[in-house]
Amino acid sequence: MNDKMISEILREYPIHVSSTAFIRHNENLTYKVTDEVNGMSYLLRIHKAVTPNLSGLQHTYEGLKVEMTLLQELNARTDILMQTPVRNTVGEWVTQWTEEGEVIQSTLLQWIEGRDVQKDEVISKEHIIHLGEQVSNLHQFGRTTGIRTSEFRPTHAGIAENESMLKQLELGVSLGIFSADDYIILKRFFEVLNSRLETYPQTSDTWGIIHADINKGNLLVTQHGIAIIDFCLFGYGYYLYDVAGSVLSFKPDERDHFIAGYTSKSSAFTEKDMKLLEGVMILSILGFYAFHLENEDKHPWMRERMPTFCNKYCLPFIDNQSIFYKL
Repeated sequence: MNDKMISEILREYPIHVSSTAFIRHNENLTYKVTDEVNGMSYLLRIHKAVTPNLSGLQHTYEGLKVEMTLLQELNARTDILMQTPVRNTVGEWVTQWTEEGEVIQSTLLQWIEGRDVQKDEVISKEHIIHLGEQVSNLHQFGRTTGIRTSEFRPTHAGIAENESMLKQLELGVSLGIFSADDYIILKRFFEVLNSRLETYPQTSDTWGIIHADINKGNLLVTQHGIAIIDFCLFGYGYYLYDVAGSVLSFKPDERDHFIAGYTSKSSAFTEKDMKLLEGVMILSILGFYAFHLENEDKHPWMRERMPTFCNKYCLPFIDNQSIFYKL
C-alpha cells in the first residue's frame, strides 16, 4: 500500500489531511490521520490482513457495514467509551478501492486520546469497575436488539466453534508442538466444557453481540476511564466470552472489581455461570495457541508451556475445581 493510494482513499472523506503516520499491520493496515484544520485525529483502517489466515467475514464489505453500524448505534444509545465511525463523502461507512484487480475495503474512525495498558500496570479499582459496567452495557444493548446471529459476522465460543478449535489444536500434535498426552487432556477439557454448554441455552440472557477480543491490547487508559477499542472481531457468542477476556486482562486479586462492575448492570452470576466462566477463560487462552499454530516463532514457547497449562488448569477444571483466581 503506497502513499499515493492512501491519499486517494482519504480524499473520499470530508477531512483536511495534514499528516498520516503508520501504526501497524496485522488484521488490518492502520494509520493515524491528523486534521490540523479541525483539530481532529482519525484512525484509518485498510482491511487487508498481513497473512491470509487473519482474514475473515470481518474483512468483507457487508461485514464491515455491520460493524460500523453497530459502532454508530452504540455511540448514540450508550455511554461506552469507544471510537466513533466516520462516513465518507457519499454517506457510506465503507470505502472500496481497487489495487491490481483486488478490491480493498477501508474505514475511518475518530481517534481516542489515551495510552495502552502496560503489562504490569496497576489499574485503579474505579477504572476496573467502570470497565465492567461498560462491558455489561454492551451486552445489555445486545439483549435489546434481539439479534443473536448474522451471516456477515463471526460466531464465537459455541459448541461448533469449540469443536473446530480442538481440531486446530490437534494439528499441534502432528507439528510436534504438543504431545499426545497434552492432546488427551485438551480433548477431555473440550468434552466437559461442551457438555456444560449443552445445558446453557443460547437465549438473549446468555448469548448475543460481543466484542470477542477484549484484552489489554484493546484497552486504552483515557482521562475518562478505560476505553474499549478495535471491534474488528465483533460477532455473536456467549457474553461470558467477553467477561473471560476482561478478567484475564487483570491480576487475580483485581478480578472481583470487574465482576462487581459488570453485575451492577445485570443479574449476579450464579454458581453455574462462574463454573462456565472458568472454562471460557481456559478456552480464551487456548484460542491464542490455536491462532498462532502457523507462527513458527511461537512454537518453542507453546511447546514449553502447554504441559504445565494442561496440568495446572485444564485438569482441575475437568475435576470441577475452581481456577478463577489461579489463571
